[in-house]
Amino acid sequence: MRRLGRSTGGSVTGTAPGEDPAGAGLIGALWPRRGPAGSLAVGLVVGVVYGATLRAWMRLASADPSFTWSGTGYIVGAFAVLGAMAGLTVGLRRRGGRRAVLAARAAGTLLSLGCFVAAGAAMFPTVVPAGLALARSDWPRRLRAALALIGVAAAVAVVLSMTELSWPRRIVTLATYLPLCVVEVALVAQLYSPSLPRRAPGSRTELAVTVARR
Repeated sequence: MRRLGRSTGGSVTGTAPGEDPAGAGLIGALWPRRGPAGSLAVGLVVGVVYGATLRAWMRLASADPSFTWSGTGYIVGAFAVLGAMAGLTVGLRRRGGRRAVLAARAAGTLLSLGCFVAAGAAMFPTVVPAGLALARSDWPRRLRAALALIGVAAAVAVVLSMTELSWPRRIVTLATYLPLCVVEVALVAQLYSPSLPRRAPGSRTELAVTVARR
C-alpha cells in the first residue's frame, strides 16, 4: 500500500498536516501526544507552576519584597492562560485545521500580553524576540540570530540594572532568571509558530493509491 505523501526530487517526505512546524519542532516534541483538550490541560499545569515559580523568583530579585495575594493571583492566572493557550495550539496543530490553529494562535498571542504588564514588562524585550527566533524557522537565519541576541542581551541588562542588589546576588538572580525566560519563550513560541507546515518549494502532492492483492 502506498499512502499519501509529498515528493521532492523523487523522494517522499510523508509530512502530515498535523505535525509540528519546523519553527517549534524541538519544543513541540516535549509536549505529550494528546488531543487539544489534553494538551490544553498540560499547558495549564505548566503555566500555573511557571507563574508560581516566577513569583517566588521575584522575592529573590527584590531588595524589599512586599507582595499581595491579588498580585500573586494575577501572575499565576496570567501564565495559566498563556500555558493553556500554548497547549491548545499544540493540540490543534497536531490534529490539523489551519483556521482553528490560527484562531488559537491569535487569541493566545493577544491574551499573552497580560503577562507583560507592571513588572512583567521587563520580560517583553527578552521573551518576544527570543520567541520569534525560536518559532520562525521560515525566517532568515541572520534575522533569527539577531532576535535571539536581542533577547539574551535584554535579559542580562534587566538583572544587571538591579543596582539595589549586591553583585553576588545579581549573579545568582541572573543564573535563575535565564531558565525562567527559556520556559516562557518555549510557551510563546507555540503561538508564534506557523499554523501548519508549509509545503517545500517544488514539491508535489501524490495521489493516494491503494493496491490490494487478493
